[in-house]
Order: sequence, then structure tokens, then C-alpha cells
Amino acid sequence: MKAARVFTTVDTHTGGNPTRTVISGLPKLQGETMAEKMLHMQKEYDWIRTLLMYEPRGHDVMSGALVVEPCHPEADVGVIYIETGGYLPMCGHDTIGLCTALVETGMIPVSEPLTRLKLDTPAGLVEVDIEVEQGKAKEVSFTNIPAFLYKQDVTVTVEGIGPVTCDLAYGGNFYAITDARALGLELVPANAATIVDTAVRIRKAINQAVEVVHPAKPFIRGLTHVEFYTNPSTQGADVKNTVVVPPGGIDRSPCGTGTSAKLATLFAKGQIGIGEPFVHESIVGSLFTGTVLATAEEGGLQAVVTRIAGSAWLTGKHTIFYHPEDELAHGFLLIPAATDH
Repeated sequence: MKAARVFTTVDTHTGGNPTRTVISGLPKLQGETMAEKMLHMQKEYDWIRTLLMYEPRGHDVMSGALVVEPCHPEADVGVIYIETGGYLPMCGHDTIGLCTALVETGMIPVSEPLTRLKLDTPAGLVEVDIEVEQGKAKEVSFTNIPAFLYKQDVTVTVEGIGPVTCDLAYGGNFYAITDARALGLELVPANAATIVDTAVRIRKAINQAVEVVHPAKPFIRGLTHVEFYTNPSTQGADVKNTVVVPPGGIDRSPCGTGTSAKLATLFAKGQIGIGEPFVHESIVGSLFTGTVLATAEEGGLQAVVTRIAGSAWLTGKHTIFYHPEDELAHGFLLIPAATDH
């Protein structure tokens, strides 16, 4: 039977976490800003997100980048970030995966040894440097939108756990940055189920107790991610982290926007300085490097501009068919949807 819609994607992984870059098949989205286009996508075409992210074509931590026309006059490419749990104003590992796909499939003009791009994202304009060697994107680094410590030392009572203290920080998404050692939580793959369960409980408690709203972009609201940290396992790393994304999956990468949020927190506490390199390790041992470039101000809060670097690999190119007659056409999940943000 002929498909009603066809989507073409280029898939990559960044530090073990997937990005599905959608390069054709998308509808024309309305809006004068990328945030408006994201909201239009969410309202009118969310079935495309679930088709591409959910099973049987995706899985509980599938993530993606929709390539669209930019709105910002300085931007080269517009992008909307999607995942199993919904929409993201900004995503670091997806930015690295997207730019790797754009370079290595020839979708943009490439200059060696350095290709520069400006991405129009719902969170703002993001400048990207791509180190290219013989057509391969060796490393992608991006200057993120301003990151900031939102609330320090927030203590909430978590069901089944008790009092938990964390820092709430923004790096493109809101994070509850939580010391795993204080919870007796070892950040290893064998503990994945416990890590997710603990994070979901913490996220729910925070969203019930604390109003979390971006001071300059009120469409960004609610705590979405929980970022546990502990001592590093890999030589050269400064901190090991594990980020739980909505509705309840573990980021395999060190998490780009989570690294920005961590840097903002460390800087606000006087634990890192401008220009000091910071190496972030993931639960699977992959690494991102982050640096605070400068201070900034965001909606009346002290913020920092950070630069995050990592690498991605192409894993495949896919043609995905949509058949409305298929009773599972819009996909399904075997985990509960997140309803607490």
C-alpha cells in the first residue's frame, strides 16, 4: 500500500545518545520565531514527533532535530528539537549530531579545516564550529545560549526517599542538579532502573513544590531533567553525570545543555573560572568538554555563556513511511508519559 507521508532522516549518535535528523517530509511551519514554529508543530503536528520518536520506529530515549527554514536573519539553518518526552528549546547532543549529519552528507557547504554555522533554535541563536578532516566532522563545538543557576540548595520531600537537596539550573532546559552520593546512588548502567525511578520521583516533587519559569522566555517552564553527579570513573574527567530525560529515560551522552547548566552552577558557587576547561563524563564513559566563556545577564539573573564540544557518528539513513490505516501509526510507549511538567 502506498504511504500517505514519507520522511527522510539521517541518524547519528553523540556519545552514545541518538539523534534523528529529519531532512524531508515535514510540513511548512508557521511562526515569526523558532519558538513560534515549535509551538505550531506541537499544536498541529505532534503526531509526526510520536511517529518518529516512539516505538516501533524509535524508543524511550530517541531524540531528533527537525531541519526547517530559519527565522533569524543571521542564521544558516533552523532547527526544532524533539524527543520521546516532547519538545526541547535547545539540545546539545542533538546539535552535535545534527551538524555532523549536515557536514558528512553534504547538505551544507563545507570548508576544511573549519566550518562555521549559526543555528536558529527556540532558545536563541547558537553559533557552531565544526572541525572537518577529509569530509569527517571530527569535533563539533557550540556557543550555547546563556545558562544560569535558577535556585540554589532547593530541598524537597520526595516520596519513598525523604528530603532531597539540589540546585535548579538552566542550560537550554531546566535541570535539578543532584549529588548522587548523598542518595547512595551509583551511576552505572546496572542501576539504570533505580536511577530513572529516583529521578522521576525528584522531578515530580520539585514541580509540585517550586515554580520553574525562564525569566525572559516564559514559554520555557517546568523542571524537565534531573542531572545526577558523582566522582568520575574515566581518567581526565572532572565529574561523572547521568541525566534522566522525560518521560523516563537515561541520556547516554554527558548531555550538552546539562553541561552548560552544571557550568553555570559551578561558576555561581565560585568553583570554576572563565576559560577553565571542564570534562563531563556520561554513564557510558563518553566525554564532553565545556568552558565558561563570559558572564551574561538573563532576565535579571546572573548567567554565563558556555562552549560545549563533542563528537558524533553517522549510524544510518532512513526512509520512514506513514500509513494512517496502521493502528500503531502514531507509535506507542511502554513507559508512562510525563505529566508533571
